[in-house]
Amino acid sequence: MPEPELTPEEIAMVRAYVEIPPGVAMDRLDVQRAHLAKAVGGRFRKVGPGLYEIVTGTPHPGTQHPDLP
Repeated sequence: MPEPELTPEEIAMVRAYVEIPPGVAMDRLDVQRAHLAKAVGGRFRKVGPGLYEIVTGTPHPGTQHPDLP
């Protein structure tokens, strides 16, 4: 369950750019990672509180890498 201080816009951005497994809470650091991923055209996978992996390979559905036509 997301922390109550996250806005609906922040929650939507985190869901778009950060993969969070079931049972792991969404937090402020996820919002920072989402902003970073959006800026560089990438994604993160949260593996635990404060622990993230950079996701490479195929882009998230509905997104396009900024360097591709």
